[in-house]
Amino acid sequence: LFGDGASFFNCDNVKYEGVRMQTWTSAHFVRHFITSPKAVKLNIEAAARHANDTGVQVLCLGALNKAESINGGGVSVVMALGRYCGDNRKVSIIHGNHLTAAAVVETTHQCFGDNARVFLRASSKVGWAVAQALRDRHGYDILCHSTDKSGRDIFREHNFRATSSLKDGMSFSNLWIVGKNNPGVAKYIPEGSTAVVFSVPHCLYERKDVRVVEAGTLHMDLTRLDRHCLFSNMMKGHEIFACHAAGIVAAHGLKTKLSGESSKMNALQKAWKQ
Repeated sequence: LFGDGASFFNCDNVKYEGVRMQTWTSAHFVRHFITSPKAVKLNIEAAARHANDTGVQVLCLGALNKAESINGGGVSVVMALGRYCGDNRKVSIIHGNHLTAAAVVETTHQCFGDNARVFLRASSKVGWAVAQALRDRHGYDILCHSTDKSGRDIFREHNFRATSSLKDGMSFSNLWIVGKNNPGVAKYIPEGSTAVVFSVPHCLYERKDVRVVEAGTLHMDLTRLDRHCLFSNMMKGHEIFACHAAGIVAAHGLKTKLSGESSKMNALQKAWKQ
């Protein structure tokens, strides 16, 4: 099941405004991330080697990067590729989180405006970046939720309020940002709330009283595609996950030789503007 040439394959191949965009699928089920984490890690690295050898310029990990413990946010993939090809590495590897975070921030700001009071159910790197951007750029008052004590400690060290209980969100705000598919959210989110969600899938389908705004996807201009995408990933033809669209953004950056920026906030703004 695992290994070079055995468990990843191309399932879509289109051009978007002249940039070739392919979607690769790695044949893993959720259980493999628990039962065979080393094999999953090696298979992702095999896909990266194949990308480098076939002339791919940008490899966006997207959903392959969901388990931080397996590849360290993509760091282990970069290191493995460095050991494989040394100074001859051709492909740039990105994780896609910057564009996801930027999309969530912009969507939230469009919905709630400045100085809003929100409950953030997202303790990942994306959630952390969203919290900082909304507070520092838009003056948000945020209560951050994390079931992990170390996560709550990090929030508090940076002057955020933090809690381990979804019940606290009920009394704090009816404006929620949800980044993980937790059934407890559907149970505790107040009636008539608005939820900006970027978990796929989200857990609020049964809560018809809640206004759900999906922020993890972006819309493509179909006139720029040379053909329709064959692999819809259960989305409409004009939709694309932000973490996948980040590959197009990065390819555009290479094409136009845009300079890097050191600030995380600037990185989010740059990703969104591109």
